[in-house]
Amino acid sequence: MANFARENNATEAEINLDYVFATGAFKYVYKGRYTKGRRAGQECVCKIFKSGSVFEESYFRVELDVVAKALEVVNSFNKDKVINESIWLNKPTIWTFMPGSEREGEKHLIEPLIFNFEKFNSNTGWTPRKSSPWIDVMQALSHYSYHSSNRSLLFCDLQGGVYKDGFIITDPVIMSTAQEYGPTDLGPAGISTFFARHKCNEYCNSGWIIPHDRRQYFHVQKGTTMVLPTRQSRTPLTYKKLGL
Repeated sequence: MANFARENNATEAEINLDYVFATGAFKYVYKGRYTKGRRAGQECVCKIFKSGSVFEESYFRVELDVVAKALEVVNSFNKDKVINESIWLNKPTIWTFMPGSEREGEKHLIEPLIFNFEKFNSNTGWTPRKSSPWIDVMQALSHYSYHSSNRSLLFCDLQGGVYKDGFIITDPVIMSTAQEYGPTDLGPAGISTFFARHKCNEYCNSGWIIPHDRRQYFHVQKGTTMVLPTRQSRTPLTYKKLGL
């Protein structure tokens, strides 16, 4: 199966740490430029986990697990030719700041910069009020992920940029019945909430599976919603809203 990962293809970069380019639920984002490798001269982003985050130690592993599973969905969606264009997924890698730098030894995530950045849905089922073909495609991609995984997961919180030959996604969320993809995985309740607000469009197949339970368990919001368990359990007891 073809691989639609958009990778760094570089070994070094210069990052401007004086200016925060964007802020997410867990990370600060800084702009930079690759200096060595096939992408030398192109722009990149550096993502650093927020200081004091209770998820900081485990989040590198969770982040890469989410990306790996998301890439499986994207590759399958492209293989099945649901649309004529291709969808790509930014694949971050873990880098370490070099000796002598301001953050020497600190790990961070590097990935290529995405232009024309937009958000197309959230893990609580938010979607833009306006309509466009790519907005509809992203909703269909989320629906497809649930169907193709036989109800086991949902690929959502889709954001990225439209390019002339397709679309590039970054920082997605995977929600699963086992709730194993980190604090943004809202589990079965999240999947139900998403589909309570999902409206099928021309890119959805009428034969695709939908959940039996389509009740709303979370308030809708554009930002990413995060579950904070209060004990060692897969069951979310509380949740916290975090805007992106």
